[in-house]
Amino acid sequence: MNFAIIFGYLAAFTVVIAALFMSLENVWIVLDIHSVMLVVGGTIAISFACFPYGQVLKLIRVFFKDIIKQDKITHGQIITNIVSLSQARVQGKDAFKSAGEQAKHPFLRESAQVLTWTEADISKEELREMLELRAETIFTTYSQDATIFKTLAKFPPAFGLMGTTMGMIALLQAIGKGESGSIGSSMSLALLATLYGLVVANIVLLPMAEYLSKKAKDDYVVRRMIIEAIMLIHERKPTKYVEEKAKSFLLPGQRENKAS
Repeated sequence: MNFAIIFGYLAAFTVVIAALFMSLENVWIVLDIHSVMLVVGGTIAISFACFPYGQVLKLIRVFFKDIIKQDKITHGQIITNIVSLSQARVQGKDAFKSAGEQAKHPFLRESAQVLTWTEADISKEELREMLELRAETIFTTYSQDATIFKTLAKFPPAFGLMGTTMGMIALLQAIGKGESGSIGSSMSLALLATLYGLVVANIVLLPMAEYLSKKAKDDYVVRRMIIEAIMLIHERKPTKYVEEKAKSFLLPGQRENKAS
């Protein structure tokens, strides 16, 4: 499980709930089903109007996948696989193919396969162009997921304001009828929709968007590292040089080989 995301969400909701308990005499007043329906239901409904049906369902899968499942492929494991590929290169086509099939990162595995069947047919410039295009395509797709979450984050506060406006209308009607005793409670309920909108946007959607954006950039760096390593292997550069060139894409703390 991705404990970092889970801890972040739990900590944020804990802070909000603790603040409510310290601020309100009756904290249960915040449990307003009408505000939840308007903010959450409205956001989900408008998402289908903005994006294709399949893309919205994909976002739901992405959200829970990143919470439940954490990427277990380390930089050390990728470097180890790159070294193995470089060493297998001089041992023959069968050894290289076997080393490629054992690579843990799917893009490294795919790139090794591409190198195997394209070596005699295309130039190194064409090989690089093909691999870079695949990396760019994946990066664009991942970045779009983050952009969609940022777009959706605009809607909960808007629906919250809509709910507050509805509550104010109902409040003014009550005042017009002379029901002044319910003004305080009606006013607090009117503002609950805005609270829900801010919580959904700033605690749920925007953090996930930032996480996916950073993940896309980090993944792109790894894919660039893999492309450079594959090109050096294609040119039959020494294994140590291939390893050190690949490590140049990583920060010093990431370069240690901790593959198990």
